Amino acid sequence: MMPQKEGSSAIHQQADPDYGRYEGNQASSARQHYETSYEQDVREGPSCKAYPIPRDNTNILRFALAVISLGLVLLFGLLFIVVIGGTTGWASFAVACFAIFIIGGVGIISIK
Repeated sequence: MMPQKEGSSAIHQQADPDYGRYEGNQASSARQHYETSYEQDVREGPSCKAYPIPRDNTNILRFALAVISLGLVLLFGLLFIVVIGGTTGWASFAVACFAIFIIGGVGIISIK
């Protein structure tokens, strides 16, 4: 068993005199050692502007074009078949559908 020391006989060591002292704007070698190059770039500031990646709206535009095309087919169907009627209405509806198909197809392909 180890003998216990009394509180008055305990040896008190003083802290290092440099410990806790303010030293101004010094470059901490420990911090620089663990800092990655990315953290250094952020701390020092970027050398050029960084822009966010723009949103890709191609699928939204293609979907909107398809919905508009279907809406036009319904509109022309009502106009040519119901209002005009007969063989002339059906022929006009077929031509309108073909034109919408061509315009929509070219539009969907050209959206990039």
